[in-house]
Amino acid sequence: MNLSYKYRLYPSEKDKKVLEKNLDLCRQVYNHFLEKLNKKDETPSRYELQKQLPKLKKKWTELKQVHSKVLQMVLKQLYDNLKSLSEQKRNGYKVGKLRCKGEEWFKTIEYNQSGFKLKRTENRLDKLRLSKIGKIPIQLHRELEEEAKGVIIKRNNTGEWYAIFQTEQETEKQNSVNSDDVEAVGIDLGIQNFIVDSDSNRVEHPKNVEKAEEQLKKAQRNLSRKEKGSNNHKKQRKRVAKLHEQVKNRRMDFLHKLSNAYVNKYDRIVLEDLNISSMVQGKMNSKNTLDSGWRKFIQLLLYKAESAGIEVVLVDPKDTSKKCSQCGVKTNKPLWQREHSCPSCGYKTDRDYNAAQNILEKSLGEGRAKVTPVETEASTDTNFRDVSASFVIETGSPFLTSEVS
Repeated sequence: MNLSYKYRLYPSEKDKKVLEKNLDLCRQVYNHFLEKLNKKDETPSRYELQKQLPKLKKKWTELKQVHSKVLQMVLKQLYDNLKSLSEQKRNGYKVGKLRCKGEEWFKTIEYNQSGFKLKRTENRLDKLRLSKIGKIPIQLHRELEEEAKGVIIKRNNTGEWYAIFQTEQETEKQNSVNSDDVEAVGIDLGIQNFIVDSDSNRVEHPKNVEKAEEQLKKAQRNLSRKEKGSNNHKKQRKRVAKLHEQVKNRRMDFLHKLSNAYVNKYDRIVLEDLNISSMVQGKMNSKNTLDSGWRKFIQLLLYKAESAGIEVVLVDPKDTSKKCSQCGVKTNKPLWQREHSCPSCGYKTDRDYNAAQNILEKSLGEGRAKVTPVETEASTDTNFRDVSASFVIETGSPFLTSEVS
């Protein structure tokens, strides 16, 4: 399993100039080979172009400032982009050609297998030695558990620099699916509550974009008033990028802690295999859906569960909201109707909780014993455990086993 570890870099002003020079040379090499490919009818293999790099260095002496592996990875990035473009064409999308990268559009320098080395110090910051660049202070806030196979140096939109180490790790053996002592949970992802699970936990939606919306609107208005290319425009653009970065960091913090909690508590986690891209194309709740980060949450669960030997199951979402979890009768419900009320057996409960039970049942492959209206009371009360988003963030991974105040 491939895992990445992200650490903050603290380059000096001199280091920044060297990093930015390397970044710009990588951009120019990318554009150079892209222009060559656009002129050809057939695309040669990446390794054919890699053979041209030594000759190019002799003509273009500035490229000697860049490590050879870094230039090879620039070509890999170019060919990855071409592959992604051709896949979109095969899927029926109308796409044009790749464009040359401007200065603000190229943000990464990648070392593969060699050209980098970590050096521990007795100070708060350690050192990352990068070939052709130098030693950059780095904050190793957690241990790098495996040997790094490569490192990506990235500058984000706010001007901060990060090192992302790529590692390979062995995965633990997953629990047996047929084991009697497997503790399983079904999870329904929603807008009103971020999560409602089959164990009666309801986790509040953090609504990060909504909370920062006024600040973002004000910052965007100020940016639109600045003259493009001016120093004031550049400064304001960084302020806008900083606000977006804060929203992203708050969302990721919430999703990491929430996914950790479920991986730590359960042996099998069951969710719907949602088509997020089609959901955000509609007019209803598209902004909230994107803010939720459902796909990112599922990705976090998958990779954390894989390393922990936990099973994550994605089931078909069809009829999970319509079907009664007690008797199986299907009832159409508009989106605004938040209660499940079965006309057949009389079972009443929260709409999302009913869906969570159906999601869990789909993974088991066996339906519950069907009941008749005579055997069922007119209403079934469920004692929900309502968890605020702030409680998840403050408590972290143990929030499922902690008392909600």
